[in-house]
Amino acid sequence: MLQSLINNFTVLTTFLFFGNILWGRWHDHINRKTLKTRLLLGVALGLFGISLMYYSFPITPTVYSDFRQLPILVSVSMGGWIAGSITTIIISIYRLYFLSGLNAAAIMGAINALGTLFIASIFLRGHMLSLQKWVPSLALSAVFSMLTFSILLKDDKWVPIVTYGIVFLVGGLFTFLMMLHLKRSDDSMQIMKEAAHRDFLTGLFNVRAFEIIMKQQTAAANRYRIPFTLLLLDIDHFKQVNDTFGHSAGDAVLSQVATVLRDTFRPGDHIARKGGEEFAVIVDDCNANQIETIAERLRRNVENHVFHLPDGTEIKVTISAGSATYPDIDELLLFERADQALYEAKSSGRNRVCRASL
Repeated sequence: MLQSLINNFTVLTTFLFFGNILWGRWHDHINRKTLKTRLLLGVALGLFGISLMYYSFPITPTVYSDFRQLPILVSVSMGGWIAGSITTIIISIYRLYFLSGLNAAAIMGAINALGTLFIASIFLRGHMLSLQKWVPSLALSAVFSMLTFSILLKDDKWVPIVTYGIVFLVGGLFTFLMMLHLKRSDDSMQIMKEAAHRDFLTGLFNVRAFEIIMKQQTAAANRYRIPFTLLLLDIDHFKQVNDTFGHSAGDAVLSQVATVLRDTFRPGDHIARKGGEEFAVIVDDCNANQIETIAERLRRNVENHVFHLPDGTEIKVTISAGSATYPDIDELLLFERADQALYEAKSSGRNRVCRASL
C-alpha cells in the first residue's frame, strides 16, 4: 500500500507541476473564462483522473481505491461546473467500461465521481482558491466516498474505510497546498515580469517592453490588415523645469504627463516612456487621418492640465508630437519618420503635432 500511495503522490505532484507550467504559458494568450478553455481543462483533468486509476492502492485484499476525486475538485475550482462535468464524465465512462468492466464496484465508482462533482460545484465553483472552501468540499467528498465503500464492503469494513478517509484527506490537503504554492509562485513571477517591463517612475512600459510590443503589433497588423499609428512626443522645455525647480519637480511632471496619457488613450493602446522626457504610444486601429484628432486632443489635455510640484508650485507645460502610420509607412522606417515629424513639430514652434508625410 505504501508504494502505491507514493506513486499516487508522485503522479499528483508531476501533473500539478507540469500542468501549471503549461497553464502559465497560456496565460497571456487565452481567456480562461471561454467555453473552449473550460472544455480543454476538463479533458486534461479527466485524463489525469484516468492516470490516477492505474496507481490504485488496496483498501482490502479485494477492494482498491485511488485519488480520482481530486482532479474533479481541481477542475471545478479552476474551470467551474462545466470543466468539472467534463472531467467527471471522462472518469466515469472510463471506470464503467474500460477499467475492469461493468460491475457493482464500477457503478459505485461512477456514483462517487458524480457525488464529488455535486459537492465541489456547491463549495468551489466561482470561488478563489481558499482553505475555507477547499476543506469542507474535501471532507464531504471523503465522507461520500466512505459511504460508497461501506456498501461494497461486507465484513470488518470500518478500519479500512477510516484508513481510506484519512489517506484521502491527506492527499486532498497535499493537492491544495501544492496548488496554493504554485499559484503564489506564479503571482510572484508575474509581478517580477511586470516590473521588468515597466518604467519605475511612471508605471508605463519601458523601452525593452515597447520594442517587443511593437513587433507584436506589426505582426497583428499584417495578419488582420488593421492599421496602427506610432506617436512620439516630447515635453517642451523640460530641461528648464529641472533647472528651475529641481529634479524632483521634473519627476513629478513626468509622472503627471503619464497620467494624462493614460486618461487620453484607450486601454488597448500601448504607452511607454522611452527615456528622459520622451514618450511613445502605439495607437491601435488608427489610420493617418484619425491620429491628427487624437494627437491634438492629447496636446490640449496636457496644455490644460495644471501640474503640481512637490513644493506646492503649480505650473503649465506643453508637448510636441509626431506620428507615423503603418502600413502607410514601412515598418523599418516607422520610428525614423515619426521622429522626423516630432522634430518638425519642435522646430516649428513646439506645442503642436505633426504627421509624417507618405
